[in-house]
Amino acid sequence: MTSVVASLADLDSDPYPVYQRLRAEQPVCWLPDLKQWLITSWADVARVLREPSFTTDIPGSALIQLCDGVPLGAREGQDHQEIREAVVHDYDPHRINDFVDTIVRPIAERLVAALRPAGRADLLGDYFEPVTLLSHAAMLGIDADVGRLRRWGTGMVQAATNFHGDLAIAAEGRAAMADLDSVLDPLVSRLRAASNDSVVARLAHGNRPSADVAPVVKQFVQGQLQAGWVGGWALLLLLQHPDQLAQVRANRWLVGAAVYEALRWSSPVGVVTRRTTTPVVLSGQEIPADALLAVSVASANRDETVFADPDVFDVHRTVRTHLGFGLGRHFCPAYAFVPAIARTALDVLLDRVPEIGPEPGWVPAPHGWKLRLPGRLNMTW
Repeated sequence: MTSVVASLADLDSDPYPVYQRLRAEQPVCWLPDLKQWLITSWADVARVLREPSFTTDIPGSALIQLCDGVPLGAREGQDHQEIREAVVHDYDPHRINDFVDTIVRPIAERLVAALRPAGRADLLGDYFEPVTLLSHAAMLGIDADVGRLRRWGTGMVQAATNFHGDLAIAAEGRAAMADLDSVLDPLVSRLRAASNDSVVARLAHGNRPSADVAPVVKQFVQGQLQAGWVGGWALLLLLQHPDQLAQVRANRWLVGAAVYEALRWSSPVGVVTRRTTTPVVLSGQEIPADALLAVSVASANRDETVFADPDVFDVHRTVRTHLGFGLGRHFCPAYAFVPAIARTALDVLLDRVPEIGPEPGWVPAPHGWKLRLPGRLNMTW
């Protein structure tokens, strides 16, 4: 067995120096706290994501328990394909422009107008997250306020990263999902009787039992926070690179480039989990069947063999595909939706609040490695 060369504490603080060392010295290593193999090189990560012998089917996983059923990301084969086909078209790129213009931009404009008189805010919690929460809830067809939407998403996030089994975090996750059920169950019943043009309606009318609908929606509710994190990362990185921020302000088409580069530089979904179905060898390391893998998309997106100067944030980087949305059959269907929301939120903010700067005494506090969050963005204007 490989020697242990990474700790959860090091990864949570800043995983990227650890990943750089691992890619060079030991791209497959054992994490004893999780009883998983950490995979860090682009080649290995891409292989695991692409090949069906590495499965998302992990019976008894914390995600399945929290969702009280199997969400889309944990399904395989025809079952996975049928549910994916029921919802994937709602996230098609050709539909996103209309959705951004009619739903996302008005939400962002309204939130900025409410925040601006105060002259200060945590732009992650008070702006970027609410924009994406309300926007995606509209697409799902769920009517709830920001506080309730955030509770559902945060409950899922904290439960998914509760590596040490904190009972209070687990209990809050269960309570958040019970609250979501109290909204979702009657909604599905209404939609079975009278449908509309929402994602939940398509699931309810996709010849799937109710036990299939709720777990899929619960995973989507957790995922809807991600566009807010991407927008927050883009703003933070631009503030740390004033010359690039000035260029983005002067050439607004660069907002999209900044968001795409932020996705590569700090992938919010930093690690996904897979299980081996047969014995395999990755980077010379033998791994048995039925082993769990922590597959680091974040590390792959800074692999020196793929990206020049990978630790440098550069809005002028030559565009090439990164793994921020995965690869293969589980490629994220929201690959156009997430950056569109983040791009729109950032664009509106730069338009309406031109003089943004850090609050005196504020220090950035990014954290996490499975999910990498920018932390509070305490800004003034």
